[in-house]
Amino acid sequence: MVGDARVGPYRIIRLVNRGGQGSVYLGYDKRLQRRVAIKVYPLPVQRNSRRQLLKEARVVASLDSPRIVQIYDVIESQEHIAMVMEYVPGCDLEEFLTAVRPSLASILVIAGDLAAALSVARQQQIVHGDLKAGNVLIAADGRVKLTDFGIARRSAAAAAGSASALSPEHCRGHALDERADLFALGCLLYRMLTGVHPFFRDGQLDLQMLLEKPAPALRVRVAPDLQLAPELVDLVDSLLEKNPRDRPSNPRIVRQVLRQVSRTVPLAASNSLLAEARPCFRPESAEDMPPAIPAALAREGRSVLPLRRGTGGWSGAQRVWRGAVALMLAVVLAGAGFMAARAPTETAIHIAAPVLRLGAQADLPEDISSRWLVQQVAAAVSEQLGPLRVSGPIGATPVTTISSESFRGEQPAPVERVELGLRCMELLCVFAMTRISGEQQTNGQAVLFPDMSPAQWREIVRATAGGLYR
Repeated sequence: MVGDARVGPYRIIRLVNRGGQGSVYLGYDKRLQRRVAIKVYPLPVQRNSRRQLLKEARVVASLDSPRIVQIYDVIESQEHIAMVMEYVPGCDLEEFLTAVRPSLASILVIAGDLAAALSVARQQQIVHGDLKAGNVLIAADGRVKLTDFGIARRSAAAAAGSASALSPEHCRGHALDERADLFALGCLLYRMLTGVHPFFRDGQLDLQMLLEKPAPALRVRVAPDLQLAPELVDLVDSLLEKNPRDRPSNPRIVRQVLRQVSRTVPLAASNSLLAEARPCFRPESAEDMPPAIPAALAREGRSVLPLRRGTGGWSGAQRVWRGAVALMLAVVLAGAGFMAARAPTETAIHIAAPVLRLGAQADLPEDISSRWLVQQVAAAVSEQLGPLRVSGPIGATPVTTISSESFRGEQPAPVERVELGLRCMELLCVFAMTRISGEQQTNGQAVLFPDMSPAQWREIVRATAGGLYR
């Protein structure tokens, strides 16, 4: 790309895709040293429509789930708005389905991850409205992320979506809710199982069939070697009901059925998606990657060459004199107590015992506990504030003897108080954190899923905690 093209503080590397709603670019955030995806939309001319679009952008940016592409920033100019998003290496589902006939195990992983994403959107009353294969990304870890809530609505009226994602109520101009997205999920699930969209003929949407006729029976269209559980057939049929009231009432029910069917798949085939999708992954150019500079050089690197004045270097006598002055200055500073700066002061923080409310059916990763939560939060806060002295009933560091008179004067009073909570049901967990500093109180929340790995739990808990201290 010629010149230094930018969107706000983000440098544009190259064009990724150009679509009907806007162009997507690969960008680079130098401040955080990470690649980002930037989608640029034209702003409507009408002022009310422009305000509505900006409002929707802020709402979509509030979604927080590993199954949804994260929004990092929203940038506005007079004529355009740019959504700065998480960059997901891999491929989209359209590319995958064009090249591969997925296994049943892979189909269940994709559908389950999409149902999880829709569950999070439902909590914020957000309707995606364009759930199609091109908006589903298969990441390098073999899991799925939903992207492009570009026409998302808070229980809003119908808006133009892609033909493969349209529901009957969409076409009739009726108000949409999460059941419209479930219909689109049913169409996508049908296509993954059979290779064709249930309401397409000769590559085009048959509108009369979509509005009036049932989809061809799933068992008739699947390959003979694909054995489908009756629960899965019933689920697809219910998702494709013409009347929204006859569909599942929320994505949680869909996830339950998919998980039940997944238990019938052999364990050896349960992680097949990454192996099947990897040949479809787009190549990553070395020019698109941040340079692999050792981190220690950025933090600690210092020049070892002598200071130069003009075009000539310091003379030998000048270097000796400069060294003597530096040594005397160091001695003076040490005598005045300035060398204490080498030992950074600790921030005293009190972390209350986490409040855990775990449902009987919640099956969490083995490492998750009250002590684990305190450790992750303390680590995240330490990254922002530096060394900590943590007090509290769980995970205090360093360990102190509270009852000893001799230590009373040495323990700094906590300047921060943190309260933690974790509430889990069978399919969903909510982590909550409150930071209390003087009279100010800030809160943070994140949604987690019991079937996430411990590493994913750690990343989300730490990101939530660190976000309250930035």
